[in-house]
Amino acid sequence: MNRPAVILGGTWQFPDPHILTLDSGMQVWAFNLPGQYIAALEIVMPTSLADEPRSIEGVATVALHAVDEGTHTHPDGRITELLELQGAALRGGAAQNHTRLGGDAPAHRLPAVMKLLAEVLEEPAFAAADIEHHVEMQVASFDSRVASPGWVAKQALRQVLFGTDSRAGRPAAGTPQTLKAMGRDDVIAWHAARWGATEATLILAGDLTGVDLKTALEPLNTWNNRATPATRDPLQTLQPQVVLVDMPAAVQATIQVGCLTVGRRHPDWAALKLAGHAMCGAFASRLNLELRERQGYTYGVGGGFTARRDDGQFSVGGSFRVNVAADALSRLLSGLQLEVPFSEAEIADAKRFLVGIAPLANETASDIVRQAAALAAVNEPASFVNEHFAALEVPSAHAVSAAFRDHISRDGVSVAISGPAQILMPALQAAGLDPVIVS
Repeated sequence: MNRPAVILGGTWQFPDPHILTLDSGMQVWAFNLPGQYIAALEIVMPTSLADEPRSIEGVATVALHAVDEGTHTHPDGRITELLELQGAALRGGAAQNHTRLGGDAPAHRLPAVMKLLAEVLEEPAFAAADIEHHVEMQVASFDSRVASPGWVAKQALRQVLFGTDSRAGRPAAGTPQTLKAMGRDDVIAWHAARWGATEATLILAGDLTGVDLKTALEPLNTWNNRATPATRDPLQTLQPQVVLVDMPAAVQATIQVGCLTVGRRHPDWAALKLAGHAMCGAFASRLNLELRERQGYTYGVGGGFTARRDDGQFSVGGSFRVNVAADALSRLLSGLQLEVPFSEAEIADAKRFLVGIAPLANETASDIVRQAAALAAVNEPASFVNEHFAALEVPSAHAVSAAFRDHISRDGVSVAISGPAQILMPALQAAGLDPVIVS
């Protein structure tokens, strides 16, 4: 029996939004997606965790999670009930340089949902009991995270990349000490100063056929709060470090390796994305084949290049048997030397995957909103997606190898390891590494 030929589909394009500006100053990106009857929405605000008072870090996260617990008009959870009656629920996150609040709702109910959303934005009650509840939730979440070797290693890497004097080097949602120090007045003050319509962007996607956007978005015209401009968290120039977080009870060693790099607007960005996929971003990537398939040291490693607001970051990591972790790290660092350049087959495979996965990664209204919101958060237009996919088709294997070698080296990366120091330290020292034990 002959197998049918498999033919790649045509070039996929990220949709173009209809852009408009509300009377409040908020910009709207509206994506009409026929057939997507469940619409997605997200408001992106250019807040900065660097503006949190250091004594109450985590206030941005608490404010976000408590904002829809009740309003002055509909207190004690009633506003949430009203949203649920419309088939809507809100969610979001407070990141280093922006806050996102959004959710999903039936497209034909957007006018009613927008009225409720405007109420949440303009008049949150921030009841003391709700603030206390969310502080407790964040403290419990922190306690859970610090028990995870994976989170500990990632946080330790952030600490050595950015330094503890930088907000980016400290936990994004605060610590128990800073969370417990905040009160209702702190949350109200953060919302009043940092949430505002003028610099915000609303991303909306779904089947908007028949939806009168002007009428639907009218409630948001009254949200006219002008937020205080966000502070840029200055970066320090730190030397690469190797650190070890002692977790005596851990049955595995978790390793995270990384460094800061150029960002999405650098000429090498497309080549670096391809290199990251070929090095550690796929099951058949070089480091995964070496450390999982050939050596059997791990269930898998993963990583690659990610863009930040003004620059980028390379990272790779995984969990390993404690008795082989030092050798695994040595092999990983050796792989980053790229002694053998990438082959044309490796880069062709990376191109097929990164370009070919785009339709699946942007299949739903929520996918479109998530991608567009990530771009709005860094002042990039939605058209960047198509520009990037076109750029991925260009670099040769030689250009990809050259870009990786220009920006990544064994001596230029920092390493964070979590696990039992009593076992790991001697093995790491024998491998020529001399980590510093940190908390």
